Order: sequence, then C-alpha cells, then structure tokens
Amino acid sequence: MRRLGRLRVLAGGVGVGAVLAAASGVASADPSTDAHSWIDELLRGIALPADPTSSLDIQISIFGIDLFPIADNTATATSGIGSLSIAVGAGANADSSGILDFAFADGADSSAGAGLVGSFDTAIAEGANSVAGAGVAGNFDVAFADGAASHAGAGVNSNFDLASAVGAGSTADSGVGGSFEAASADGTSSTASAGLGFFGTATALGNGSEANVAGSIDSAFVNGANSIAQAVAGNFDSATVSGDNSSAIAQYGSFDLASVFDNGSTADLARAGGDPSVLGSFDLASIVGAGSTAEAGADLTAAGNLDLAAVFGDMLNAIATGENFLAVILPSL
Repeated sequence: MRRLGRLRVLAGGVGVGAVLAAASGVASADPSTDAHSWIDELLRGIALPADPTSSLDIQISIFGIDLFPIADNTATATSGIGSLSIAVGAGANADSSGILDFAFADGADSSAGAGLVGSFDTAIAEGANSVAGAGVAGNFDVAFADGAASHAGAGVNSNFDLASAVGAGSTADSGVGGSFEAASADGTSSTASAGLGFFGTATALGNGSEANVAGSIDSAFVNGANSIAQAVAGNFDSATVSGDNSSAIAQYGSFDLASVFDNGSTADLARAGGDPSVLGSFDLASIVGAGSTAEAGADLTAAGNLDLAAVFGDMLNAIATGENFLAVILPSL
C-alpha cells in the first residue's frame, strides 16, 4: 500500500480549490508532455507530506487522466471533460463523469459521484462508508456527506439542488423529480428530504431528527432531537418543530401550517391539512407547550378548510376538523 500523508481538499460551491502538501521524494506528474505539464501546474499547490504513522491509498483523475499508478492502490478515480476526481482511503471511489464536475471521496470505502448524465455538479463524501451523489441526469447540483455512513444525494432528473448530511448515519436527499430544492440533515442519524416539486426546503437539526417536503414551495424545519417536521402532498405548506420528541405535520392540502414549540419533556403533535382521501387547505395547527395536541382541517370522513387549532399550555387537546371556519383555542380566551 502506498504510504502518503494526510490529504486535505477545500471545495466551495461548484468551484474547486485543492490544497495538499508535498514532501521531497514523493513522485509527481510527469511534465514530459504538455498535458502533464498543465496538470502539474494546476496541482502545484498539492502537498503529500511523508508521515510514517499514516497509510493511505490515493488516486486523482483529471480530464480522464490518472495521476498515480493503479497497482497496489485500492482508491479509484475517473473523470470526464474538464472534471476532477479525488479519492483518498482504502476502497475509496470518486467519479466525475460529466462535464466540469467535481467528486471528492475521503475515507475507507467512501464514494462520491458527480455528473452521471449531468454537468457542473459537485459531490463530496467525508468519512468511512460515506456516500455523496450529485447530478443523476441533473445539472448544477451539490451533494455533501460528512460523517461515517452518511449519505447525500442531489439532483435526480432535476437541477440546482443541494443536499447536505452532517453526522454519523445522517441522510439528505433533494431534487428527486424537482428543482431548486434543498435538504440539510445535521445530527447523528438525522434525515432530510426535499423532492417532487420546486423550491422546497427541508432542514433537520438534532440527533434522530427528520424533515421532509414533497411539493412546491413547501418547508419543513426541525430543531430538536427525535422530532419530525413534514410538509407533503400539497403546495405552500409549512411544518416547524422546536423541541424534542415532537411532530408537526402539514399534509394533503395546500397553504397549511403546523408548528410546535415544545417547552417540556413530553411530546407534542400538531397536524394541519387532511389525509389521502379527504383534503384540507388553509388550515393552521399550533402548539406552545408540552404533551399537547392540535389538529386542524379534514377528519377521516369530511373535508375541513380554513380551520384553526391552537394550544397554549401543557396536556391540552385542540381539535378543529371536519368542517370549515372552525376555531379552537386552548385555554379558552
């Protein structure tokens, strides 16, 4: 196995800057041809300092040219026209097969793929078994995975999408059949997804948190551990949770709003909208408290629109469903 020092790559947006260290005695690209001279000039800031305590496999591919031998090197990299791939670690793989794409995989068995039938895509995977994929039949997509077994995917048949997963076991997916969408998961085993529409945003902050949107101009935001915010099967919906172990659901309708501010240790549930068979729109369900429930919109048999259910306190239940123009506020004013 090739012994190399620590590799560090700094990348911002779809522009790439690579900075690594070179120690004397480490082989560089052969400048005997114009192509290799150009590559050497491009990567002249790269440093590979010798470090007897570190053992890494590495491969760099640019314009389809491998910079290091493949013998005894389990890291692999492939690149297309104007693209750059860097793989660091045993079994790491980086693939930027489109035009002007960038893929960087850093960690044992990590994988980064950018521009599979797409261009101007960026995929960065940091951590053992991490996976980042950007631009599957999409363009101008960015996927960033940072953490052991983290996963980020952006731009499946869509463009201008962003997915960021930070934390061990975190997952973020954006732009599955939609464009201009963003999903961000930050926390161990956190999850965020945004797809099937346009201009959707899903943000999950906290260990075990989950945020999902599936529609256009929808938003879901969680700040807390093991909480869920979901805005799906509608448009212009919003779901927000602040606190642990709570849920805000805005679904099966449009212009629905569900919000929870949990100020205790007992779970809250706010639901606005409807279900697959009965829709509800322009509904608002909101909670400030602990252990409370607020539901506005349709019930299991009848639609409900322009309903309001609000709770300001602990262990209360406000239900405004099955009719139009209902308002239930607890405690009563």
